[in-house]
Amino acid sequence: MKFKSISLKKHLIYTLGIFVIPMIFCLLFYNYYSIKTLNNEVAEVGKNTIILYQSQVEYDLQKVSQTIADYWANDYDHANMLHKVDKLTKHLSGYEIGLKYRTLLANGQNLGSVCLVSQKNDLIRFFYQESRYSIKTKEGMSRIVEEYLLNPKEKSSLGWQPFRINGQGFLVRLLGYNGGYTFLFVDLSVTIQNQINNRSDGDGFLYYTTMKGAALSKQEEIGKRELVTDKLDQEYYLTENETKYLVVNQYSDFLHVRFFYFIPYKGYFSHMDWMQSLFLFLSFFMVLLIPVCYVMISKAYFRPMEALIKTMNKIRDGNIDEKVDSNYKIREFQEVNVTFNQMMTEIKNLKIESWERRLQKDHAELQYLQLQIKPHFFLNCLKNLYGMAELKRYEKIQHMIIQISSYLRYFFKDNMSLVTIGDEINHVKNYISLQKYSLEQDVECDIEIEDQLKECIIPVLLIQPFVENSFKYGRKADQALRITIRIFELETEEGNLLDIIITDNGNGFRQEVLEQLNEQTPYQYTENNVGIANICQRLYLIYDEKAILQCNNLEEGAQCEIILPVEVPREPRESIREEIVK
Repeated sequence: MKFKSISLKKHLIYTLGIFVIPMIFCLLFYNYYSIKTLNNEVAEVGKNTIILYQSQVEYDLQKVSQTIADYWANDYDHANMLHKVDKLTKHLSGYEIGLKYRTLLANGQNLGSVCLVSQKNDLIRFFYQESRYSIKTKEGMSRIVEEYLLNPKEKSSLGWQPFRINGQGFLVRLLGYNGGYTFLFVDLSVTIQNQINNRSDGDGFLYYTTMKGAALSKQEEIGKRELVTDKLDQEYYLTENETKYLVVNQYSDFLHVRFFYFIPYKGYFSHMDWMQSLFLFLSFFMVLLIPVCYVMISKAYFRPMEALIKTMNKIRDGNIDEKVDSNYKIREFQEVNVTFNQMMTEIKNLKIESWERRLQKDHAELQYLQLQIKPHFFLNCLKNLYGMAELKRYEKIQHMIIQISSYLRYFFKDNMSLVTIGDEINHVKNYISLQKYSLEQDVECDIEIEDQLKECIIPVLLIQPFVENSFKYGRKADQALRITIRIFELETEEGNLLDIIITDNGNGFRQEVLEQLNEQTPYQYTENNVGIANICQRLYLIYDEKAILQCNNLEEGAQCEIILPVEVPREPRESIREEIVK
């Protein structure tokens, strides 16, 4: 069974994670549970405090409401307000009711204002706590009264309702019937101020909102700003202010307001005993040890492995002189790196020997290819001499033998050597002269070359085989053979190239031969087109893929184009050996 491979680094991290992650999870869960438990206890204390405040406020307001209800049910002066009375009775009853209401205001500091309304006697009279409210606040109270009187029966059934008047929070209730009503305005800021005056610095404070969380208390009254009261669905939460608070809230169905209690949160440690503090410290200490352990493991194991892999990648890219640093504390890494360096030294030596053997093989193959060309031309020359001898053209035979000797001197050059273009052109001219003797036919040969290119170096016998091919396959009975050789220089971004183009006006290549020549396939010896096929292989052996040979058929004749570097001087074997090492 084949397993999926994984790096050593990941494997060690996964192994450590099996032990470390559950431990961290347990520690975090323990700390979270402890914090949650302590916060729940603090929140429970806050809930109990809200219940005490809420019960007291509800009791006071229930008592006031009951008093007003008793007035409307049993009091003579209130009964007069239910019917149309004369002005004197209206004045006297209103005065007596005012005394009663001022007594309520004096006894109940939470009660900010009381309003008496008698619709049948066109009476609306407000009674306020002395010097407490501004004109705008009083106007706001009047607007609420006017709004309630539009549908008093429905409004009286709502009970206590929260309002914000001129930036202050009030609880408003309508009591009465049959055109006689009493409006009670309870000032929530008074209850806030009372608890501020009575609490110590470490105590919490109340804050009132509507059922949906709209503020009813002035933030200036509690001395704090930007207190969040919109997390109504949470049992408790912590504020994000500079001074943190644990906030609990509870809704009162009787008052239709929400009580928020802000408890100063001094942090988790303030509620912990010494054992819990010790466990928390150990938890954080163990978490901090994890990156320290990772750094130690990385320095001892990961870095040596990464350095070894990096060196191996460089060697794979061809830098076989790269070495691995063996200066590590871990003995096993030292031994591995020393052994690896020794192995690479041995591989480099073997590679040099392999390249030398390959050069020798290429040299032998070039000689073999050149020998393949020699018999081919020799056979043609012997056939030509034989034909001249039959025709007893001895003078031409003598002249041709001189041309052949000059040809052979050039031909037997070392196949690894390169010759100048000028020498190759002279050899081509000599070859054409030989062919004229043999064929007794006019041959036109145009050679175009710039003077500075005559000293460029090209492989021996690079152009002559194409000229020979034109003589062999390009002649037509009804016209003279015309051969054109053009040599010029191409400028490219990668360097200057030499472009050699040989054309004739013959029959061109057969389609299958043309496809075979342009396929750039490895050389295979065949009887036909030996010379051109040899050139293909020799160009590959000398220039690798830097040289290009392209053969095409024109409207009249064939064209062969060779593109290769402008200068490729032959290097000594020692320089080649140095290049291999690099």
